Amino acid sequence: MKNAALIFVLTSTFSTFNVAQAEDVDPAAMKNVYDSTRNIAGLITYCVDKGFLKSDSTENAKKMVAFAKGMPGGVDTSDGDKNEAYGREGKGKGPDGKYERVESAAPQGVEAWCKEADEGVREGLKSVGL
Repeated sequence: MKNAALIFVLTSTFSTFNVAQAEDVDPAAMKNVYDSTRNIAGLITYCVDKGFLKSDSTENAKKMVAFAKGMPGGVDTSDGDKNEAYGREGKGKGPDGKYERVESAAPQGVEAWCKEADEGVREGLKSVGL
Protein backbone atom coordinates (compact mmCIF):
# COMPACT_ATOMS: atom_id res chain seq x y z
CA MET A 1 0.00 0.00 0.00
CA LYS A 2 2.15 2.77 -1.28
CA ASN A 3 1.30 6.45 -1.03
CA ALA A 4 0.53 6.52 -4.73
CA ALA A 5 -2.11 3.86 -4.16
CA LEU A 6 -3.63 5.86 -1.32
CA ILE A 7 -3.72 9.01 -3.38
CA PHE A 8 -5.29 7.04 -6.23
CA VAL A 9 -8.03 5.72 -3.94
CA LEU A 10 -8.80 9.15 -2.55
CA THR A 11 -8.83 10.73 -5.99
CA SER A 12 -10.98 7.89 -7.32
CA THR A 13 -13.47 8.35 -4.52
CA PHE A 14 -14.07 11.99 -5.23
CA SER A 15 -13.84 11.60 -9.03
CA THR A 16 -16.21 8.63 -9.07
CA PHE A 17 -18.81 10.67 -7.23
CA ASN A 18 -18.66 13.39 -9.87
CA VAL A 19 -18.94 10.84 -12.70
CA ALA A 20 -21.76 9.01 -10.92
CA GLN A 21 -23.81 12.17 -10.95
CA ALA A 22 -23.66 12.24 -14.74
CA GLU A 23 -23.89 8.58 -15.73
CA ASP A 24 -24.20 5.02 -14.52
CA VAL A 25 -21.10 3.67 -12.85
CA ASP A 26 -20.13 0.03 -12.47
CA PRO A 27 -21.48 -1.21 -9.11
CA ALA A 28 -18.27 -3.19 -8.52
CA ALA A 29 -16.22 -0.02 -8.92
CA MET A 30 -18.50 1.82 -6.52
CA LYS A 31 -18.15 -1.01 -3.99
CA ASN A 32 -14.37 -0.91 -4.32
CA VAL A 33 -14.33 2.83 -3.69
CA TYR A 34 -16.55 2.44 -0.61
CA ASP A 35 -14.52 -0.47 0.77
CA SER A 36 -11.32 1.51 0.24
CA THR A 37 -12.67 4.55 2.06
CA ARG A 38 -13.69 2.35 4.99
CA ASN A 39 -10.19 0.85 5.07
CA ILE A 40 -8.63 4.32 5.01
CA ALA A 41 -10.98 5.42 7.81
CA GLY A 42 -9.75 2.48 9.86
CA LEU A 43 -6.14 3.36 9.10
CA ILE A 44 -6.74 6.96 10.17
CA THR A 45 -8.16 5.65 13.47
CA TYR A 46 -5.07 3.46 13.80
CA CYS A 47 -2.90 6.54 13.31
CA VAL A 48 -4.88 8.49 15.93
CA ASP A 49 -4.60 5.59 18.39
CA LYS A 50 -0.83 5.55 17.85
CA GLY A 51 -0.67 9.28 18.63
CA PHE A 52 0.42 10.31 15.13
CA LEU A 53 -2.78 12.26 14.36
CA LYS A 54 -5.35 14.24 16.35
CA SER A 55 -8.90 13.04 16.85
CA ASP A 56 -10.32 15.50 14.30
CA SER A 57 -8.71 13.32 11.65
CA THR A 58 -11.24 10.57 12.41
CA GLU A 59 -14.07 13.04 11.87
CA ASN A 60 -12.71 13.86 8.43
CA ALA A 61 -12.39 10.16 7.64
CA LYS A 62 -16.04 9.69 8.65
CA LYS A 63 -17.02 12.52 6.29
CA MET A 64 -15.13 10.77 3.49
CA VAL A 65 -16.96 7.49 4.19
CA ALA A 66 -20.33 9.26 4.29
CA PHE A 67 -19.49 10.95 1.01
CA ALA A 68 -18.66 7.60 -0.63
CA LYS A 69 -21.75 5.94 0.84
CA GLY A 70 -23.93 8.74 -0.52
CA MET A 71 -22.90 8.25 -4.14
CA PRO A 72 -25.91 8.15 -6.45
CA GLY A 73 -27.23 4.73 -7.38
CA GLY A 74 -26.48 3.13 -4.04
CA VAL A 75 -23.36 1.37 -2.88
CA ASP A 76 -22.84 -2.19 -1.64
CA THR A 77 -21.65 -1.61 1.92
CA SER A 78 -21.60 -5.28 2.98
CA ASP A 79 -17.81 -5.49 3.45
CA GLY A 80 -17.33 -2.04 4.94
CA ASP A 81 -17.01 -3.13 8.57
CA LYS A 82 -14.44 -5.78 7.65
CA ASN A 83 -12.36 -3.30 5.64
CA GLU A 84 -12.43 -0.71 8.41
CA ALA A 85 -11.46 -3.35 11.00
CA TYR A 86 -8.40 -4.25 8.93
CA GLY A 87 -7.46 -0.58 8.88
CA ARG A 88 -7.82 -0.30 12.66
CA GLU A 89 -5.30 -3.15 12.89
CA GLY A 90 -2.87 -1.14 10.75
CA LYS A 91 -3.52 -3.15 7.59
CA GLY A 92 -4.11 -1.36 4.31
CA LYS A 93 -5.63 -2.77 1.17
CA GLY A 94 -3.15 -2.59 -1.68
CA PRO A 95 -3.95 -2.20 -5.38
CA ASP A 96 -3.76 -5.99 -5.68
CA GLY A 97 -6.58 -6.35 -3.13
CA LYS A 98 -4.30 -7.88 -0.50
CA TYR A 99 -3.84 -6.42 2.95
CA GLU A 100 -0.44 -5.52 4.31
CA ARG A 101 0.77 -3.84 7.46
CA VAL A 102 1.36 -0.14 7.04
CA GLU A 103 4.69 -0.56 8.86
CA SER A 104 6.03 -2.72 6.04
CA ALA A 105 4.46 -0.70 3.23
CA ALA A 106 5.54 2.77 4.31
CA PRO A 107 9.23 3.31 3.57
CA GLN A 108 8.96 6.87 4.90
CA GLY A 109 7.79 5.56 8.29
CA VAL A 110 4.34 5.13 9.79
CA GLU A 111 4.07 8.60 11.29
CA ALA A 112 4.91 10.28 7.97
CA TRP A 113 2.50 7.94 6.16
CA CYS A 114 -0.27 8.83 8.61
CA LYS A 115 0.28 12.55 8.11
CA GLU A 116 0.27 12.17 4.33
CA ALA A 117 -2.92 10.08 4.44
CA ASP A 118 -4.60 12.66 6.68
CA GLU A 119 -3.60 15.45 4.31
CA GLY A 120 -4.96 13.44 1.38
CA VAL A 121 -8.33 13.05 3.10
CA ARG A 122 -8.46 16.76 3.96
CA GLU A 123 -7.56 17.83 0.42
CA GLY A 124 -10.10 15.43 -1.06
CA LEU A 125 -12.85 16.80 1.16
CA LYS A 126 -11.91 20.37 0.23
CA SER A 127 -12.06 19.47 -3.47
CA VAL A 128 -15.75 18.62 -3.12
CA GLY A 129 -16.61 21.45 -0.76
CA LEU A 130 -16.74 19.47 2.48
